[in-house]
Order: sequence, then structure tokens, then C-alpha cells
Amino acid sequence: MLLLAFQMVTAAAQPNIMLVVADDLGYNDVGFEEPNYSFVQTPHLNALAKKGVRFSNHHVQPFCSPTRACLMTGRHVLRYGLQNTVIWPQDAWALPLNETFLSENLQAAGYHTAVHGKWHLGFYSKEHLPMARGYDEQYGYYLGGEDYWEHTRNGGLDWHRNDTLERSENGTYSADAIGAATVDYIQTRAAVAPSQPWFLYLPWQSVHSPMQAPDEYLNLYPNLTGNVKVRAAMVSALDANFGKVLDALEATNQMGKTIIVFTSDNGAPYETAFDTGDDPAMIEVLRYGMASPSRPPNGTHGKGGGSNYPLSGWKHYVFEGGVRSTSFVYSADLANPGTVHHGLFHAVDWLPTLAARAGAGTAANLPLDGFDLWDAIQAGGKESPRSEIPVEIAACGDDFNGQTIVDGPQAAMIVGDLKVIVQCWWRGTKLNSTAQLYNITADVGEHNDLAASRPEDLTRLLDRLDWWEQQSVPPYPKNESCGEGKPLNSSIYPYWDAWC
Repeated sequence: MLLLAFQMVTAAAQPNIMLVVADDLGYNDVGFEEPNYSFVQTPHLNALAKKGVRFSNHHVQPFCSPTRACLMTGRHVLRYGLQNTVIWPQDAWALPLNETFLSENLQAAGYHTAVHGKWHLGFYSKEHLPMARGYDEQYGYYLGGEDYWEHTRNGGLDWHRNDTLERSENGTYSADAIGAATVDYIQTRAAVAPSQPWFLYLPWQSVHSPMQAPDEYLNLYPNLTGNVKVRAAMVSALDANFGKVLDALEATNQMGKTIIVFTSDNGAPYETAFDTGDDPAMIEVLRYGMASPSRPPNGTHGKGGGSNYPLSGWKHYVFEGGVRSTSFVYSADLANPGTVHHGLFHAVDWLPTLAARAGAGTAANLPLDGFDLWDAIQAGGKESPRSEIPVEIAACGDDFNGQTIVDGPQAAMIVGDLKVIVQCWWRGTKLNSTAQLYNITADVGEHNDLAASRPEDLTRLLDRLDWWEQQSVPPYPKNESCGEGKPLNSSIYPYWDAWC
């Protein structure tokens, strides 16, 4: 009886957890950052962010799969070779099975777990699908870049429910489908198991390319044109559906016992899909969105319609526009709601932070790189146990001839307020003759290079970059015995699923 009473008290104290990840959302694509330059209408995100704690120094990886991997494992992608690229549809690779996911930690602590949206962590074999990695329910897609209505990629349908092909959603806009499924999930958990805490990983498709939006959201922006208009509509579609999710939490009296984390997986891309390489002259153009620092912020939108202003750079780049994400946390237990936290934060920190709130153990995990930052969030200001972030160390140079989609400089390291950026830092190739050094607190746009004037700081940061490079493993080796993936059942109804 005492054990049962203890379990009941523990369950009552465990909050619901919702981890929301927008795809390719730019720092200037929302209305809650301060100072704010965005014309995009995001009233639901704005309202919740201003009831929570916003993060001005929250970092992620420069593109999709790596950030999602950091969130799920609490470990830097340098540990398992996911630094150079994303997991492509044809790749016979996924996050190693010895990595313990946040979903597994919470499931073991008594949580019901679900994922709605984009997986992008590998699917070539059944053991790597979501329900084999700690999720009780799954709804959404395995790849990335699908058509928003047809849910197809490279000629194959990619939409699944509980790891089984789902054909009934064809014709439903992705944000609406994910939003409706999430509302249903919240209502169902409240009705079926009101005393059991739940974890919902909610990685929306919005606002990754292709550029597609319903008319009702396009009509919100009559004075805009082209991809700037479409992207603004896509963000508003995300916001509207997120608003429905919040309404469901309120209607089921779960808002007060739910922690909600919101972030983007990386900054907005310059192009609609991929950027244009590492030509030095082009990098300088891309860094500021075809605009000098004195240009009005509305002149800093890329060809893909998004904006990272006032940050420099884009998705695929190590500059802050690629790796500093718009982010906040909401909880009824926050000590300083409505404030901004300025301490260093990285995506790997969410696993230990959320696991601790849930009373979930992490002893089964490989050694974590993340920190439990809840006390720092509660303290406010710049409090953080984190002192550094290895932003990126792509395998490059003569010792590695593999693929990389990192554009421009291939490595960067943050220590405190300072950030070093170098062309290449991998094994026998250490190209630091053009190293850049910035104070990213005083100079978020990375305009004032301090490398020449602060040589001791430059050396200190390069030493830390070197330490992390020594911890890094080469980019992921594909399972050659499984060949390359392609849509299955191609002669009848082609679809994507595990093929190995």
C-alpha cells in the first residue's frame, strides 16, 4: 500500500511534456522575439511565449536530422557521426540502437509517449522506426520535404500511423492533419487515462519547402508576393493549428500541468531547398541576405521567403542565423514568466532537463552532453551550467572525401560570449589561417571580427575546438548490405517504408 501511494504521488507530480519543433523556422519569422521586426502573424505563439521564458541564446545544429538527434539523445551528433549531412531517403543508416531516446527515458518513467510529424532519424529497418524507439503512438512521416497535401517524396507516399502506411490523409494540408491528430490525442488522454502523464514530441512539417499554403492563410498577406508571402502563410498555418492544440489543453484542464517547449531545428534557408556552396564572395552575400547591416529588416528575406534578422547566415551555415533558434518554454511552475533567459543553451540540454522534471532516470543512456538547465531557467539572467558549445565540426579536408552539406566554414566553437569559426578542423587538416572570432552577445550579427585583436582568446577557443574534434567520430557509415532505399511497391502504389 505504501508503494502504491508513492507511485500515485509520483504520477501526480509528473507533468505532461510537449516538445514542439518547427522546421526551418527563421529567427525573424515569428512575432515574439525582442526587438521584433517580423510582419508574420503568429498570435498564439506570441501569447504563449510571453507567458513563458524565451531564450535569446538557444543553439541547435545547422540542419534537420542532427538537431532532432540532439533532442532525442541528449548527446552531440559528433558522438555518432551525424555532423556532415542529414539522413537521406535512400540511406541505410539511422541513429545507433545503443543511443537511448528521450521517449524511452519517459516511457520507462510511466509516460504514455507519442510522436506527431517528422521523424528524419532513419527508417531503413523496422527496429529504427518510432514505435521501436520508445513511442507508444506515431503519426506523420519518416523523411522530409514532402508535398504538404499529397504527402509524397520522390514518387512515394510517406505518411504513417503507428508505423503503418496511412493513405486516408491525402488531400489534407500537413499542418491541419498534424494539428487535428494532436487535438485528438490530448482529448483522448484526458478521457482514457487522466492520471497518466504523457509525452508528445510534435515536430511539425511547417515551414520546410516545398512552398505551399492554403488560401485562407495566403489571404492574410495581400501586400506580399512570391515566397515571402507563401512562407508567411505557412507560418501562420502552423500558428493557427498550434492555437487549436492550446485550446484543447485548456478545454481538458491540462494546460496547468503541461510543460511546452518550442524551438526550430535550424534557421531559415536562403534558398527554398539548398544553398549555393562555399564560394567566399557568395558567402558574404548570403550572410546578410543580400543586404548590408544598415538595410531595413524587411530586406533580409532570402529566396525561400524566410528571415533570420538580425542574425547572420542561414540554414546549412555555422553563422548564428543557421544555429541560433527562436525558442521558449512554458510551464505553470516558472519562477519568472514573461522574461528572457540569456544563458547558453543547446538542443542536447532538453533531454536531461525534461527527464529530471519527469522523474525519469538516465542511467541507461550513454554519457550525456546535455545539462539540466531548469534551475538556470528559474534563476533567469545569464545563469547556465553550460560554458561552451561545439557548434559544428564537419569532416573535411584531405583526410575525408565524403559528402557534406555544410556551406561555407566547416567548423565553429562557442565558449562563453565568444565564437570561433574556421574553414576546416578535421584530423590532419586544421585550416585556421582565416579564423574568425566574434563576441556573439555584443555582436549577434557577427560583423566585427576580433581574431586579429584578441589572439589569446582565439588560441583558447581553438584549443577547445581541437578537444571536441578528438571526441568526434567520422560521418555515418551506411549499411552496404541493405543497398539504397527507394519507394516500395512501385508498380502498384509506391510508398516509403523500411526496406532492409
